[in-house]
Amino acid sequence: MFDLLVGVVGLNGSGKDTLAAYLKEKRDFAHKDLGQEIRDELKVLGKNSLDRNEMIALGNERRQKFGFDYWVKRAVDSLAPAKDIIITSVRNPVEVEYIKSNKGIILTPFADLEVRYKRTVERVKSDSNAHGDVVSFEDFKLKEEKELRSDDPSKQQNLKCISMADYKLDNNGAPKQFFKEIDTLLKKLDSKKVSTKKAKNKKK
Repeated sequence: MFDLLVGVVGLNGSGKDTLAAYLKEKRDFAHKDLGQEIRDELKVLGKNSLDRNEMIALGNERRQKFGFDYWVKRAVDSLAPAKDIIITSVRNPVEVEYIKSNKGIILTPFADLEVRYKRTVERVKSDSNAHGDVVSFEDFKLKEEKELRSDDPSKQQNLKCISMADYKLDNNGAPKQFFKEIDTLLKKLDSKKVSTKKAKNKKK
């Protein structure tokens, strides 16, 4: 069983991967990005793994066929027996519920739209293999709005997932400030874990 299972929800460019990389370095978390899982599957199928529409279509298709928790369950199972696990790009409420049902927590980094757009553009420019087919600010905004909500339970519902988060992390500033927020949260979680263990020992 996990010591700590973390799911990360958030909008494009909010800092989900940065959060995961920091926890991986700081606490040796095992990490899976659901977006990357879908991109890898697209490559196997011979499709364009950098096309966001292709990603969304395959993600929805597999949820409809194998269950709404298909991607997250597959990712978590593949990381066992790691004790500390972080899953990023969680975009469906059932995926959130799966993590919480396994005593996990949900984190959401957040940043303003303009900040997130700038970060996404910089990421794509610096890495030709980076995902994020950004054409313009308006295009970025329109694509994001399409992913915010849906009446179809198999599709992405980012707003609903964000509303289910246990903790929010402000990532509008410099990386150093974001890392400080993460460290503060880790201390809080460690303290909570110690308190829980003491309570269990008292019951014994």
